Amino acid sequence: MKNLLLSTLVVVTMALPALSQMTSQQREFDFDVLASLYAKRYGPANWKLQALGVNIFDLRAWKARVRAAKSDLEYYEIASEYVASFQDGHSTYRLPSNFFADLGIAVDIYEGKVLLEAWNTAIYPRADFPFALGDELVSLDGKPVSELIDTFSKHRGFGNPRGARRLAAEQLTFRSQSVNPRAHEIGDTSEAEFIDAAGERKKYTLKWTKTGTPIIQNSPVPSPFSAQRSSAQQEIMKPLEDLRNWAVPETDLLLARRLFEQEDGEVVEKSFVLGYGARNPYYQLPPNFQIRLGRLATDTFYSGTYSYEGLRIGYLRIPNFSPTSAAAALAQLDAEMTFFKANTDGLVIDVSRNTGGGCIGLDYAQRLLPEQFYFFGEQLRPTQSLLISFSNSLRIAELLRAETWVIETYKFIVAELESALKANRAMTGPLPACSSVAPGPFLAPTLNNLPLRTPDGSLVAYTKPIIFLADEFSVSFGDIFPAMMQDNRRGPIVGMRTGGLGGSVSSWPAGFFSEATSSNTNSLVLRRDNIVSSEFPTAPYIENIGVRPDIELDYMTKENLVRRGAPFVDAFSKIIVEEIRKKQ
Repeated sequence: MKNLLLSTLVVVTMALPALSQMTSQQREFDFDVLASLYAKRYGPANWKLQALGVNIFDLRAWKARVRAAKSDLEYYEIASEYVASFQDGHSTYRLPSNFFADLGIAVDIYEGKVLLEAWNTAIYPRADFPFALGDELVSLDGKPVSELIDTFSKHRGFGNPRGARRLAAEQLTFRSQSVNPRAHEIGDTSEAEFIDAAGERKKYTLKWTKTGTPIIQNSPVPSPFSAQRSSAQQEIMKPLEDLRNWAVPETDLLLARRLFEQEDGEVVEKSFVLGYGARNPYYQLPPNFQIRLGRLATDTFYSGTYSYEGLRIGYLRIPNFSPTSAAAALAQLDAEMTFFKANTDGLVIDVSRNTGGGCIGLDYAQRLLPEQFYFFGEQLRPTQSLLISFSNSLRIAELLRAETWVIETYKFIVAELESALKANRAMTGPLPACSSVAPGPFLAPTLNNLPLRTPDGSLVAYTKPIIFLADEFSVSFGDIFPAMMQDNRRGPIVGMRTGGLGGSVSSWPAGFFSEATSSNTNSLVLRRDNIVSSEFPTAPYIENIGVRPDIELDYMTKENLVRRGAPFVDAFSKIIVEEIRKKQ
């Protein structure tokens, strides 16, 4: 009987499917799928070759590495490095993994050093871990943080080199396998070495909190899945929505949120980058600041006023251009503009650490630009499949009697795609990117827009001096908005060069065997004028070039960290005061 049970166990065990790696042929097939996605649909392909020397079509070295890969993890590393080589914050390769590891502390790069921003006191009580804001992290498990940052940078591209290193620095203490294939290859603890304010080196044993299931190897058999079909009306809008989506993908690691318990027991939420996409400012406004919006969950913006050098300064923070309700957001913005026009001498608009969004940015611009203004165009990479997609959507839109602006926009795009394909051009000409999303009469797609007026002809827009705050994490539409303000000479851009994510974005399968996904930059955003810079060829693009500030002001200093941004706020307040006095 015992032998019979043993024999049965052996048979059953042998019948169970053993975990195995993808075959070499399957890895190569999936890499071809990934590369073909970009060969066919990647808008900035020619720009990357011209500006960065990156040829996305030359796969010889990449394919050799794929063939030589000894494991699925090695394949995932190669695929993520290939996409990261584009230096494109919109285009990211993502593994099918939900594994995260959190060290319970948060860091970022200030003045070239990795400094401590926050820590979880429930895990690290002060008696045993006497951390201080601004302590410098110099090594983890004996490896210098600079070396680790170099490694992490290989797997996540970004349009701005400074932003790329800050992204990598965040992964020192918060790791996701979806973007870092070997994120799970850590112990339960890490030895962290810090330098405190007195210059003394201190070592601590920190604990990793791990969640999710890491992927170690994949099966050679693809996993089937089903997708719910959307309604005909939703299908109509899909190509246009992809073209008008200037926001980081919802799955982007930048949007991850972490909870930290402070010494007083309060639990606070921190984004991957402090203040990224957050409605409330990441710095402390002056003591005399009077808040208007920002107390309620339904408030789209954070706004108010404060006095500085005898002047009344208005403040409005725009965290993104994808509000839950467009109608509610515009109603709030109209109310704020009415108030600011009557009660302020000048206005600070903060679009730093803005995650982007869609065409409601045009409606926001109409509240700030009192004269006819240029609002950006886009170039598309013309393909037969793209032409068919837009042509089909046009026919369906006409049959279903869609809104006039939808039909006219599709007609415009189809005509330009046909023209580009006929002439064998690598890119289309400039396509008007947006029409207003606010209720009102139909406005044909155009690059030049009239100022907004009330029914009685009164100007809606704020007319007094404005400055715009931006930085390397002002991305996608967060890049576009300050670019348009700069192009229309509405007021100085204050801060740092923006992220350089200059195109619309969509997500695609990146291989059926590997079950990975990848996001793709569909287009190139066009500014009104060519931008001259020392790093790139002269071109009218935002991609990689970013928006160069008219007045450079860097928040990322140790003094700003430990003083909650007081020097930063004082500096931009002086700048808006100077702008006001120029007009007096």
